[in-house]
Amino acid sequence: MKKTTLDKLKVGSNAKINDVSGEEGLRHHLLEMGLIPGTVVELVKTAPLGDPLELKVRDYALTIRKADAANIQITDIDKHEVKAYENKDIENVEHPGFGEKKCRIIEANCNSNCEECRRNMGKRRHHRRGNNEEPFMFALVGNQNSGKTTLFNQLTGANQHVGNFPGVTVEHKEGIIKNMPNLKLTDLPGIYSLSPYSTEEMVTRDFILKQNPDCIINILDATNIERNMYLTLQLIELNVPMVLALNMMDEVRENSGTIMINNLEALLGIPVVPISASKNEGIGELLEHVISVASQGIRPKRFDFCDPFGDSVEQAVHRCIHAVKHLIEDHSRNVRIPPRFAATKIIEGDIKLLNSLGLDKNEIDTIEHLIKQMEDESGMDRQSAIVDMRFNFIENLCLNTVQKPCESKTRLKTIAADKILTGKYTAIPAFLGIIGMIFWMTFSLLGPILADGLDYLIGNLTEVTDSLLTTYGLNPVMHSLIIDGIFAGVGSCAILFPIINGR
Repeated sequence: MKKTTLDKLKVGSNAKINDVSGEEGLRHHLLEMGLIPGTVVELVKTAPLGDPLELKVRDYALTIRKADAANIQITDIDKHEVKAYENKDIENVEHPGFGEKKCRIIEANCNSNCEECRRNMGKRRHHRRGNNEEPFMFALVGNQNSGKTTLFNQLTGANQHVGNFPGVTVEHKEGIIKNMPNLKLTDLPGIYSLSPYSTEEMVTRDFILKQNPDCIINILDATNIERNMYLTLQLIELNVPMVLALNMMDEVRENSGTIMINNLEALLGIPVVPISASKNEGIGELLEHVISVASQGIRPKRFDFCDPFGDSVEQAVHRCIHAVKHLIEDHSRNVRIPPRFAATKIIEGDIKLLNSLGLDKNEIDTIEHLIKQMEDESGMDRQSAIVDMRFNFIENLCLNTVQKPCESKTRLKTIAADKILTGKYTAIPAFLGIIGMIFWMTFSLLGPILADGLDYLIGNLTEVTDSLLTTYGLNPVMHSLIIDGIFAGVGSCAILFPIINGR
């Protein structure tokens, strides 16, 4: 087996990741994409000029720059060594909605049935933050391209404005939910994790920890649930009231896919609502859940995503997280950071968060000893171990709740077109051919026809106007200004518009 780097892998080939190097922040970012040592990847295709690369990782598509791929050491493997994704045949059960008879996650603390919870929800819509009654504040969080902006527009309509966070140029949108002046929604930057790799990630994390939103609306692309779920697990660890919105469920259904919503709720410990933001489906139910969760202060029921009875790696990670959590619990609560979230971030090497806790030297040394012990027992470095723990949970979660949809006809057509339009040898000729066709249609076909037609209309209009002005006896200077200046001058430029617009 040949050892090399990912940027040198041939299209269609498979490889196993041996190690990930690079600057600390970049390395962590690559790991959180799912590029963990031991993971099998396939190079699907490259851009016409060789950069970026499209990979298949853990059954989802991932695009990275060639320079970043050079930091990933791999070993070539044969296709027969690749473990195929096990797609279970799951029965499609209709999602019952908000008021089903059996209490769901958000009504777990009540002693009455769901119909009564629903009737009483209106009495709890006014929420007191401190001694002053203030409107609910919701935070909309999700990956890029997950439909976040579409959902924000559906909920707020025109009641929104754009601004920057104080001290940074990271843009965010705020709005009031339609017909509900007491409900304020903040659309946070699109991110893939809560690690301090980018300014957007830090802004989102600080907003949730310091602004204390009444509820997080985590929007997730249901057609790419494995990739999107990584952020969800981190948000759950923040211990803030939260509702998961599974967007693009219409595409999942249309392509014979299924997601067991109630099973997903039970495994995650938060309410899950299937929606289609572009078609305005499920938005009302989502809003009811968000209001109910916020008004009752219902927090996630699960925080631990490592298996204490799993293999030696999972057991080592489990022991380390819980040991660090107990050691820093008092410190983290003093600065209002959830202990579980703080523990995982400290193990990953988040220096900013570690410094904010005010630990003494003995406590820091103890933490480093615990992490070193975990690395020795698991055979993985601190960052890889935590990321691997989360992805293992996501893989098992999807295996038991998701039936992968078939590839849509639209995507199959797109793939077929991409083979020509972005092919290694056909992309440049295709580009030149398309540009040539545009010029031909502009100067030889449509452009002259439109220009001649416009010239004919302007000429006739000029003659009619000239005749009317002559009959009226308008001042010769004004007559010349209108006919020779406006009609002749502007008209001569106007007939060029079809050619200019065609280009």
